[in-house]
Amino acid sequence: MRKLNEGANDNGDLRDQARQRESEGRNMNVLTVGAVKAAISALKAQRIHEHFPAYLQLRKLAVTSGSLVNLAPEWRDVGDLLKMPGGPPTKPHYRPFSSRKRKDESTFWYNKNLAGSYAPKSMRATSRFMLNADGDGYELPTNHAQQALTALLQSTRVPAWAFAAYCMRNYGFTFDGTGGYEELLAGFKSEFAFESGSDFEVLFEDSEPSGTDYDWFESLSTLQLSILKGNKEGIRWSK
Repeated sequence: MRKLNEGANDNGDLRDQARQRESEGRNMNVLTVGAVKAAISALKAQRIHEHFPAYLQLRKLAVTSGSLVNLAPEWRDVGDLLKMPGGPPTKPHYRPFSSRKRKDESTFWYNKNLAGSYAPKSMRATSRFMLNADGDGYELPTNHAQQALTALLQSTRVPAWAFAAYCMRNYGFTFDGTGGYEELLAGFKSEFAFESGSDFEVLFEDSEPSGTDYDWFESLSTLQLSILKGNKEGIRWSK
């Protein structure tokens, strides 16, 4: 999986990639607005700690590096997932979940300094399992998924489809047919390094929602790509 704008100098490159995949019969698909809105509503209904995205980033780094110690995360990657247009000028990050009940919608918006929010000194008792013995660096215990479930999720697993749909809202997918729940979760597991092991089952409820009144995906045409004008966030590509 990669960002479409990596190595691309302009939107012409994006259009070329879209045309290539169209000629191969593999159009780019994106999640529908309806699916993302439903995901946001589901996440708001559950108590999820604000540091859960930080834990997922540390876990991914541990899996890909093969080590639980001396983790050096790039919090910019988390920022890319949480960026959302339409918020206050000084608060570009939108986390549609909280560890406590919130009545004011504006409190779901967070400032630019995610690195400060996730710094070791900001990790209080709830999140200290992500730190080393000295409390000045990042390290995960061997049972980190179970500790994250207890401390960050209040022992209640997150609906996988909801968290996946929110995090993958800016991703492009290629698949045969119309796509749906299975394609969404496959992309999420690939992006967050959940393709092996049992951590996914510990943290997420793998159950497709019933009674949905929306489609999961819609095709993103070459024409739609052609009107992207300097989108710095880019569109990520899920194979």
